[in-house]
Amino acid sequence: MVVSARIHDNYAASRLLSFSALSESGNLNYALKIFDYTPEPNSFMWNTMIRAHASSPNPSEAVSLYVKMRRLCIVPGKHTFPFLLKACSNLVSLESCKQVHNHVLKFGLDLDLLVVNGLVRAYSVSSDLKCARRVFDEMPERNLSIWTTMICGYAQNFCANEALELFGQMIADGFEPNGVTLSSVLSACARSGCLDLGERIHVFMEQKGIELGVILGTALVNMYAKNGAILMARKCFESMVERNTATWNAMICGLASHGHAEEALNLFQKLEREQIVPNDISFVGVLSACRHAGLIDYGREVFYSMKQVYGIEPKIEHYGCLVDLLGRGGKLLEAEELIKGMTWQADIVIWGAMLAASKNHGDIDVAERAVKEILDLEPHNHGVYVVLSNMYAEAGRWEDVSRLRKVMKEDNLTKTPGWSHVDGDN
Repeated sequence: MVVSARIHDNYAASRLLSFSALSESGNLNYALKIFDYTPEPNSFMWNTMIRAHASSPNPSEAVSLYVKMRRLCIVPGKHTFPFLLKACSNLVSLESCKQVHNHVLKFGLDLDLLVVNGLVRAYSVSSDLKCARRVFDEMPERNLSIWTTMICGYAQNFCANEALELFGQMIADGFEPNGVTLSSVLSACARSGCLDLGERIHVFMEQKGIELGVILGTALVNMYAKNGAILMARKCFESMVERNTATWNAMICGLASHGHAEEALNLFQKLEREQIVPNDISFVGVLSACRHAGLIDYGREVFYSMKQVYGIEPKIEHYGCLVDLLGRGGKLLEAEELIKGMTWQADIVIWGAMLAASKNHGDIDVAERAVKEILDLEPHNHGVYVVLSNMYAEAGRWEDVSRLRKVMKEDNLTKTPGWSHVDGDN
């Protein structure tokens, strides 16, 4: 093309550029050279480069390209903004999203379905659900994709009730959900405890003959497991032809959190036998199971195998599980040494576990150290004074009891009332 001067034909060059930038066997750096060599790139070439960079490890380059495009007074089209908004989503940049939204309005594309879908997704990823919903509600007409994106946004931002409410509106408007919609709603059911709706969705899937693939199957297993319907979770798990690590995690964590420690550990060992590679979530489930079953030696072995065998650096959640396990087993000093060796600062959960363990085993020295650490993190945490005061009382140390009560009175510390959530009549 260079020798025959066809490289100067924008149509021919744009096809070469598209292949180099977007195909699996392409090369984005080479595509960039072609783009820079072109005297006057057409809009297709600009869009191609923005699209390619949006999905690259450096999506900010897509935004930079758009800025360069506007400085050259090239008018963006309706295909430009979906790619640009994908870059904003991958950047998780709310500021960029708002600026692009202004340009969408300026060029009159605020009712284009693809553009609006991109805006809703970008705002949702940036956790600005008010803006995402505002864009969604401007739309006089919506397609299934936009409904699904908004529902996914709520589900992924832990707004389960809003996701379920919107799903109900979507059904009422006559839209039939697809696999992506259903997996998001099942995720919301898992977080909100809506087992009844989750079961209805399962029945709907069976009636429609929807195949239980990896994503939907995992969503179902997770929904049943989180809601305590372990038998149904296990039934769905066993019926799946193909499973990924997330599927195994959903089942293992579900079993562990509902007291089925032995089953959870057996399932993890089966995972290893089938040569499925566990991730950090897998080990949270296994360590939780060890904690419930009191398996100190096995818990230690699993914890240290994370880095030594699987190359997974333990996170604060893993340390928290092992600290709690050691504390429950009375190995308080070992648990303290483990905390000292952490690369992170121990949080309130870890020190709370230490305080609970020291109370159960009557170790006032460890309790005092745990209380000091907790108060450094939360100076007005009255609860630790109550625990320590009770421990002093049990040990007959009445002067210390009086001293703590005096501190609580001087600081005007009162007990925070507890609360619970009860779901009645759905």
